[in-house]
Amino acid sequence: MASIPSLQAGASAGPGAGTARGAGTLQGIALMAIMSMPTLALAALVPGLPQLFQQFSGVPRFELLVPMIITVPSLCVALFSGAMGAVADRWGRRPLLLAALLAFSVLGLAPMFFDSLWLIVASRVIVGLAEAAILTVGNALMGDYFEGEARQRWLGWQNMFGPVIGSAILLSGGFLAGLHWRYPFLLYLSGFAVFALAACACFEPQRQGRESQAAATPFPWGATALVCGVTVLFSLVFFVQAVQHGRIFADMGVASPERISILATIASMGTVIGGYLFKRFAGVPVNLWLACSLAAYGVCYIGVAWAPNLALGLPLDALGQVGGGLLLPALVTWALAHYGFEHRGRGMGMWGGAFFLGQFLSPPLVTLIGQFTSGFLASVAVIGAACLAAAAAIIAAHRLQSNQGKP
Repeated sequence: MASIPSLQAGASAGPGAGTARGAGTLQGIALMAIMSMPTLALAALVPGLPQLFQQFSGVPRFELLVPMIITVPSLCVALFSGAMGAVADRWGRRPLLLAALLAFSVLGLAPMFFDSLWLIVASRVIVGLAEAAILTVGNALMGDYFEGEARQRWLGWQNMFGPVIGSAILLSGGFLAGLHWRYPFLLYLSGFAVFALAACACFEPQRQGRESQAAATPFPWGATALVCGVTVLFSLVFFVQAVQHGRIFADMGVASPERISILATIASMGTVIGGYLFKRFAGVPVNLWLACSLAAYGVCYIGVAWAPNLALGLPLDALGQVGGGLLLPALVTWALAHYGFEHRGRGMGMWGGAFFLGQFLSPPLVTLIGQFTSGFLASVAVIGAACLAAAAAIIAAHRLQSNQGKP
């Protein structure tokens, strides 16, 4: 319960807060485009994974190396986001962002010309390092450019369009993979357009009078420990559905991979609803949004475990996607509130590393719980029950604080 007051303290600024000087719609659109780029590292290549296995089946240890084409960037984000944030705080946001976008685009496109599996994997390491920088600086700039309700609105827009962009990349990647195993990498050409947009729209936040403050103010390790610890817990919940979506539908009786992908795309529209709600009701405290997200996941995970048929299971699954649409912008908003300008890059880098750590820890957690339950969906239901309990605790703490604040 000690962390609950900090969730309340992390709520966004009041209605009077708005944009930073010089930031506006162009910067908001640019950040949305920038933050959509890392989706390429996963969504563009997933449909072509069978073709990659077939192409490199003669390479020693291809069973290990081929999946690394997809997983290595996420691992780099988890390991190096904090370091990228420290670089951004020390030498500036804009130079690191532009260098990362350029490296992301060039090295993302490079497998079009590589015949060596080892070279492709090596290029994906650079893509992962660039992705770590893009995510870290993008989140930091969201905090630099926008405040309060304006920040919440842009995060809501970002989460509304994210699933649409992801679905478009996924479908495009599948179409291109059907033509040739190299062609999905062509999608990285879009990175050059985003680089040009960022070069025109993204300015370096004003540092006037802040360098001395950075030297005098120690990095808030205590707040960072709280931010990272809470983020790992929430990301564990998030990635149960995000990583094992196909398995959830399979255990509900859907056998066809094609049908699973269609159903997952339909359910993902719930994320758009969650992003819209977060944007529409920007004055709601962030801790209540986190509680709503946990409640949605709780009902979803318990519901899909006991749903008698797909007709009931699909809307319950979509409810979990609504929770995801609320969770991501709420977590970013809450984390940003813990860092001033001088530590925002490093802090949000460590937040990103903690969030992606959950991607690696979530499947083992489900497996561990499965040793004490009757199967996979029963494990999901246990996590859902924990989500409902946590949501109730956050709401109770919020009400207690509200009552204590009354005269």
